[in-house]
Amino acid sequence: MELHLIRHADAGRATGRDGDQLRELTPSGREQCAALRGALERLGVRYRLLLCSPWTRARQTAGELAGLAAAQRDEDLLAAPPGEGLVTRLRLERGRFVALVGHEPWLGELTALLLTGDAGLGDRFPFKKCGLYALRWPEPTELRYVLTPALIGGLDL
Repeated sequence: MELHLIRHADAGRATGRDGDQLRELTPSGREQCAALRGALERLGVRYRLLLCSPWTRARQTAGELAGLAAAQRDEDLLAAPPGEGLVTRLRLERGRFVALVGHEPWLGELTALLLTGDAGLGDRFPFKKCGLYALRWPEPTELRYVLTPALIGGLDL
């Protein structure tokens, strides 16, 4: 399976009762999404499935990338620390090209879990906002590449 793990783009601060789950993308965050989408389009990326956290900023990020996916769905397991439930969910997609849009530190922990078997090593896989880790998983498991907003801005594709 080809797997892209993507952190949501820049979002505003939580205010009042809205809380963290309802934070929306900033104009800068929308620009980050457009840059990532453009880079992925130029690379010819087409996802069979895009799964995203149900939190607003992740949904909005996924929405900006939706044209690259045959299907998009919310996945509640992306709004929590990774565990066996999420790994089992990913195994159901074996053989497909899947993207996940979620949050830190959970994406770093998921990356560590998939690559090393130890989610506790998640701090070794930091995600920039609207950053992407490309993995091949499960067999053979490998980190293929990493895209950050700064790197995307410097690409000449």
